[in-house]
Amino acid sequence: MRRVGYVLGAAWQGFWRNPAMSVAATLTVALMLLLFAFFIVTDQGLQAAVTALESKVELVLYLDDGARPSDVLALKARVEKDPAVSRVDYVTKQQALERLTSLASRKDDFSLVDIGVNPLPSSLEIKLANAQDTPRLATSLKDELGRGVVTDVIDNPTVVEKLLTITRVLSIGGIAVLAMMLFVALFVIVNTIRIAVHARRDEIEIMQLVGATDWFVSWPFIIEGMLVGVFGAIVALAVLVAASGPVTGAMIGFLDILPVSLGSNFVLQLTVGVLAFAVIVGGAGASLSVRSQLSRGVRA
Repeated sequence: MRRVGYVLGAAWQGFWRNPAMSVAATLTVALMLLLFAFFIVTDQGLQAAVTALESKVELVLYLDDGARPSDVLALKARVEKDPAVSRVDYVTKQQALERLTSLASRKDDFSLVDIGVNPLPSSLEIKLANAQDTPRLATSLKDELGRGVVTDVIDNPTVVEKLLTITRVLSIGGIAVLAMMLFVALFVIVNTIRIAVHARRDEIEIMQLVGATDWFVSWPFIIEGMLVGVFGAIVALAVLVAASGPVTGAMIGFLDILPVSLGSNFVLQLTVGVLAFAVIVGGAGASLSVRSQLSRGVRA
């Protein structure tokens, strides 16, 4: 316990021994963690949006009025066997007309007159389990045109395709920016600990002369690096909490359109992830610096 107390006390004193460098390192880590948290939130939100949109993607097959029921059922059975399909619904001519009538009743500038004979075709509405398979399935179903059953194939997956493209671009860009900030944060932490080691070179030499191991000498500096990471995480999380209200308000319209949910435990998971990442980065940077210095000699 005395050793643990010494290590923790030395780490705390070391952090405040050079406050300018410690604060600079803390703010650098905080900025990196903000980017890390923004990347995680953005990626999670886009993935949730893609999932929500994918669930709405469907193909519609308009059926010939003269198609035999047996041919329609056979086509429906073949489509349902495709692994990309989650459900196939048969919509009659009457149901299609009722939908149109219901839609018209909700529009002030749109009304239906008595049209007499129902001009709308019956259809098969295909719900997809995987929206990325839409082009393949649409191409396959277009082969049914001209065979007396299907008159048209409606395919419109462009929204999901664009969102998937945006997700990929942001993921690659976010990883690149995060990697750059990680390099900068490690660089600042390494140099901060290097200065701390150099400032305590006499104390370290005395400890080594009386038999202290390199690990015993190193741990106060490693804990100091972890402190930098923890304080950086606290700053980053405080900024996130302060910004969460305005950001949520700005996105409320989007969230009303798409029922995007990040999960009930997302905030807790993000907090734990940011803290863990901060401790790992701080400890790794400090360990790299102090071990390098000790291997070359503190007088170097």
